[in-house]
Amino acid sequence: MKRIVIGLIVAIVLLVAIDFAAASTAEYQVSSRVREQLALPDDPAVKINGFPFLAQALAGDYRRVDVSADRLTVGTMHEVGLRAELYHVRVPFSQILSGSPSISVDDAQGSLLITRDDLIKQLPGVTKLTIGPVDYGALDAAVADSANAAPGSSVTGISPDDAVRLVATTNVLGQQVDVSVIAMLQLAGRQIQISPRDIRVGSGPQAARLPQMVQTGLRGLFTVRIDPGALPFSVTPTSLRAVDNALQISGVAHDLVISPGTSSAGAAN
Repeated sequence: MKRIVIGLIVAIVLLVAIDFAAASTAEYQVSSRVREQLALPDDPAVKINGFPFLAQALAGDYRRVDVSADRLTVGTMHEVGLRAELYHVRVPFSQILSGSPSISVDDAQGSLLITRDDLIKQLPGVTKLTIGPVDYGALDAAVADSANAAPGSSVTGISPDDAVRLVATTNVLGQQVDVSVIAMLQLAGRQIQISPRDIRVGSGPQAARLPQMVQTGLRGLFTVRIDPGALPFSVTPTSLRAVDNALQISGVAHDLVISPGTSSAGAAN
């Protein structure tokens, strides 16, 4: 009996090892095809979800494949992140083994991340920056405490899904101070538009006492339009939101084909 148990354990370990080895081979091939398709400088990270892998391989249908890459160059930005979730990635395992798979994808969700390191380059004179989402509590607090914001500040009509909080250090009247901004996020075609709606300087009523010229300068400083380039897999951008220290622009696509030698000139330039 003991030998049988040991034999079963060894067999299970071998099957798991074979499963992971096969998955690694498939992930490498998918990564290579995606790199060609998106014209990336390096192979992206690829993870095929679901276990056992071999069951998906025999069916030629991988339920979900995650793709990610970081520090991509788009125009003047050099820290752009790419994320994609591919659903029902269809490719015969024989093509995986041959090294020249032609891949079809039923559905894809693609995103680009504009990090604070790239956004700060769009804000001349800013030395520190944090990016974060805004909830209803923060919007209600801004309305209740509107007397301590710069004149003209208003978050009326903004939902948390369309808002971002920027906290930056910049020079105001010869002093380095922290400026907190609640801004509205909008998609202008394929571009990101940031429009400041609530501006506060330091703590207390300092913002309300700023000269008009300084107030205008701060609003201009935090009014930004960014071209993030093409989304992965030619996804059409449909949403824009703030995440932890980044702006995420996302969209969906359907019925994709990723073949050897093709390129859609994705995020990297």
